[in-house]
Amino acid sequence: MWKTDDQQDANIGCATWSDAHGELQFDARGGQHGITAGNANDTRFAIAPVGEDKLPTAGEQFVRGDQWHINYPQADSSYALRIVLDIIESTPSTLVMECCLSVQTDLLDSHPKLDVECACHDIDSIVPSDPYGKDDVTGSGTAPISTAVGTSTTSILLPPEDHPFTTNHSTDMLLRLRLFGDFLEKGVIRRARPWIVIDRSQRSTNESLEALWQQLCDSPIPLT
Repeated sequence: MWKTDDQQDANIGCATWSDAHGELQFDARGGQHGITAGNANDTRFAIAPVGEDKLPTAGEQFVRGDQWHINYPQADSSYALRIVLDIIESTPSTLVMECCLSVQTDLLDSHPKLDVECACHDIDSIVPSDPYGKDDVTGSGTAPISTAVGTSTTSILLPPEDHPFTTNHSTDMLLRLRLFGDFLEKGVIRRARPWIVIDRSQRSTNESLEALWQQLCDSPIPLT
């Protein structure tokens, strides 16, 4: 279940997912605090601004079932942001979470971008995987499945409506996928919904990740 701390405005965007299999802490306050999940010694993933853009600051949050909703008004940023984190599966071996991001702007000329990053400690390799059997996994268009392998293992799964328009900016030590980037018309909402897969057992296989990816492809696009 989600446990949020919203007694003070300064804590809007702070929460912990906790169940019988463990817990994961989130600091999604945005602004100068950024958006991260994990702990001080092991950041599982982060959502980061690109270039001169800066993240808006969380202004509202609420929990609905297994979903945690955080709204970020545009204010003096170049875009407004809404994030819905939905726990798809939690087992002793795996935590699967949908991260639905929506961007919108009041500006007439805007090209917002967001990076989804996995920076686990002691990464051994960044492993792309494409169930379609294609080898082009950098530049324009990204493999549907990307995995950061190290002392912990985290994967990013992208549905068919997202991975052709996502760019790969990974390094040897950082899995970084860039969402959006095209011109965003004033008042238009653009969405992406990567799944984050945290392998608690270090035993995930390509077959298990591809099965989760197929589940993502078959799932309905959220209305919120």
